[in-house]
Amino acid sequence: MANATDPLAKTVRGMDPQNIMERITRDKVYAMTYWKEKCFAVSAEALVDLAVDLRAVGGIYGGNNRATEFLCLTLKLLQIQPEKEIILEFIKNEDHKYVRLLGAFYLRLVGKPTDVYQYLEPLLNDYRKVRYRSRDGKYVLTHVDEFVNNLLTKDMFCDVALPRVPHRQALEAAGSLEPRVSALETDVKDLEEQLENAVEEAIGREMRMDVDGDDDELDTTATRDAAGKRPREEDEEGELANASTPAAKVNRRQPVDLHDEGNARHRSRSPQRRGGGGDYGERRGGGVRGLSRDRGGNRGDRGEHARPGDHRADYFRESEKKEKKEKKEKKEKKEK
Repeated sequence: MANATDPLAKTVRGMDPQNIMERITRDKVYAMTYWKEKCFAVSAEALVDLAVDLRAVGGIYGGNNRATEFLCLTLKLLQIQPEKEIILEFIKNEDHKYVRLLGAFYLRLVGKPTDVYQYLEPLLNDYRKVRYRSRDGKYVLTHVDEFVNNLLTKDMFCDVALPRVPHRQALEAAGSLEPRVSALETDVKDLEEQLENAVEEAIGREMRMDVDGDDDELDTTATRDAAGKRPREEDEEGELANASTPAAKVNRRQPVDLHDEGNARHRSRSPQRRGGGGDYGERRGGGVRGLSRDRGGNRGDRGEHARPGDHRADYFRESEKKEKKEKKEKKEKKEK
């Protein structure tokens, strides 16, 4: 009679609540000393104290296939079938993580699919560490969210076959559940808002810097233009002043090309040679004869009657001779 289900308990999916756990697993639980000593004649209120004392979760372990205390308390909940509000208080308990996992495991066994998703999905945000006793009896470190995820995704967990639950997408399509809003989505939205604000601030700073740079360039170009106009105006004023003087006018009228100057002298001299003018005769007696002797003989001293254009022609002749010599020297060097 100690292992019988409460007469007031309701059937779950048309069968005894204890039959959700397999017969061989139940027999191992009934054989445990912990079940016989601690779980005999335990009510829902007394079971809370036992759940607080839990130090690990798990199913069957060891060579003798012993059942964990967590599995014993799960079978006791199936036997007494406490009210739904008590189980929800187990799940909402944030101070004792093993009490929370015990209520989640029981709700996964007997609860409706909508209740399973509604009350277990918030536990995915609980990242506290818990101990899980594996098959070989060793303790393995896991987390609350990993335990709950296994309850939602696996068909066998803690050596108990979990009832099948429809996929969340099917329930959402049927309208039984609303789309899930993850806690990470809110964090991502806050992060995106922060990034957008930072980008807008950076763009505003760049625009301000560009505007300030354009203003500075305009100021510099204006100052440069003003500084450049002043010397230009001064140069133009100086040129106008020089052009107004008579010496500048005379210099502008003087011929530049030496060939033109020689031709002009030849034209001025030829009619006098043909007709024999007086000026030419007077000049022939002194300065002209001296000039001819200098050209034929000594070209260094031209005397007082030398013409102003003759020394320029001599200079160009000497420069031509120097260029010819340099060319000859270059050719000789190349031949060597």
